[in-house]
Amino acid sequence: MGVRNLHQRSAIKQLQHEQITCHELDVTKHDQILSVAAELAEEPIDLLINNAGFWLGKDEHYGRCDEAQWMEEFQVHLFGTMAMCEAFVDQVTAGDRKLIVNISSGNGSLTLENGIGDYPYNTSKAALNLISKGLAADLKQRGITVVCFTPGFVATDMSGPDADLSPHESVNAMCAIIDTLGPEQTGAFLRYNGEAVPW
Repeated sequence: MGVRNLHQRSAIKQLQHEQITCHELDVTKHDQILSVAAELAEEPIDLLINNAGFWLGKDEHYGRCDEAQWMEEFQVHLFGTMAMCEAFVDQVTAGDRKLIVNISSGNGSLTLENGIGDYPYNTSKAALNLISKGLAADLKQRGITVVCFTPGFVATDMSGPDADLSPHESVNAMCAIIDTLGPEQTGAFLRYNGEAVPW
């Protein structure tokens, strides 16, 4: 598991287990990605989940978008995800499941009515959706399945406590769907409960 700071969050310490290894990995630092990929060069990866993300709050809105912050969201949601997929493609190819899951958002859909325009977040998630479709086509010959998920409106530090789902509910539902995924689903955009999301 990759985390930005191994020593910063108590939640990371709670994950300590003989079957879980944490690596310091900030997806905006491509040297860290390449370093971890080299360290795990001989380790097959059944499932690669790209989950890094953040949101700027009110600074996402019309008239308040800062170009540097906007680009930072693209660095995380788009460039970081692409770098992870490129760096670990051999390990995923060697895995049994050969599965990449990119955590996106319904806000990245061009079809859904998402209300207020969180411009940096929404555009970077739409870009993530597009590269997920491209990766599904490019990696099909390796037998790799690429799917993006919207986890729903989850009560996290970003969304606040009044969201629709707890992290436990969202993750359990996604895990149940992930267990069923295969090549026939590659390129799909799914809700946490397995429903198709319009692009």
